[in-house]
Amino acid sequence: MELSKAYEPQSVEDKWYDFWLKQGCFTANAKSTKPAYSIVIPPPNVTGMLHMGHVLNNTIQDILARKARMDGKEVLWLPGTDHAGIATQVQVEKALKKEERLTKYDLGREKFLERVWQWKEKHGGIIINQLKKARLLVHWTRERFTMDPEYSRCVQKVFVELYKKGLIYRGKRMVNWCPATQTALSDEEVEMKPQKGFMYHFKVQVAEKVGQASSLPKEMSRLEARSTLDGIQLTDTWLTIATTRPETIPGDTAVAVNPKDPRYAHLIGKHIIRPLPIQLPAEKKLIPIIGDEHVDFEFGTGVLKVTPAHDKADFEIGQRHKLPIVDIMNPDATMNDLAGADLKGLDRFKARKVAEKKLTELGALVETKPYENNVGFSQRATCQLNRV
Repeated sequence: MELSKAYEPQSVEDKWYDFWLKQGCFTANAKSTKPAYSIVIPPPNVTGMLHMGHVLNNTIQDILARKARMDGKEVLWLPGTDHAGIATQVQVEKALKKEERLTKYDLGREKFLERVWQWKEKHGGIIINQLKKARLLVHWTRERFTMDPEYSRCVQKVFVELYKKGLIYRGKRMVNWCPATQTALSDEEVEMKPQKGFMYHFKVQVAEKVGQASSLPKEMSRLEARSTLDGIQLTDTWLTIATTRPETIPGDTAVAVNPKDPRYAHLIGKHIIRPLPIQLPAEKKLIPIIGDEHVDFEFGTGVLKVTPAHDKADFEIGQRHKLPIVDIMNPDATMNDLAGADLKGLDRFKARKVAEKKLTELGALVETKPYENNVGFSQRATCQLNRV
């Protein structure tokens, strides 16, 4: 028999790996009296392909599993794949749009999930076959997928148990929201990109509620009474606020200044009348001026509009001062009813232009300056994120 000059893996590895699988060489015996040793493979994305990171990780696991077998232990190396929700959803949506001119909303939840499963069955075997080609000694008959009904049920059970023990709780928190895929993203899935936009400076009038200690005298002239609107005493003081997102003004529930700022500290406890939505009566747009050391003296004008539902720092200020949370956007980043009649139904960027126009009509817009800042984008859908 003549041996080839170079090693030919295809003539050796397939034959012996198939033999090992048929002989159950990697199958763990649950009834074994040997010391147990198990590894759960970090599940790769079902729609993905192996890269060098996978190879390194799996090589280390393979060494540990082989060493444990040599030490006489009963070894279970459990394989599986992750459903990769966002990545899979994006791929299925692209295929729907390209091949059938449909969206997931056209199909509905159940039909769309069926398409996701079809996609998984068609494309999900690639990475598993690559793992087999790497000749990993895993227990293939116990392969799992993170959307398997039993697996999902187990996850739900653990969450309920943790909740009952008081180890986890539900509450409103700020998340990175992707309007395209309509899901929350971790900070690791957010890419910050410089964006050229504008800084909008607008003015608001300081007011006091009738009945406050420093409010109205018991007797007023007619001229003075004209500056009172439905129990609100207007003052001669105006504040200028700078923002990159005027469309969020309807969601403002306070204005914050630094209590150490001599320009504004004396105004803490008073109120301002929010300019938008225009249709709301003044008493419903009255929001407090609060003091918070988070406010930067040097940024903008030193007066911060606080929108707890749409900014992380503002949310934290809102928590400290127990401010209402007013969400003015729909999940797809269009404006909802709380944004007011002028903005309702508009895309957030179109709403920004309309908000600028309305501020101008009110005489509240002071100036607009070009401004560049870093904005978060989704890694998956290349869509500008919302903080909600």
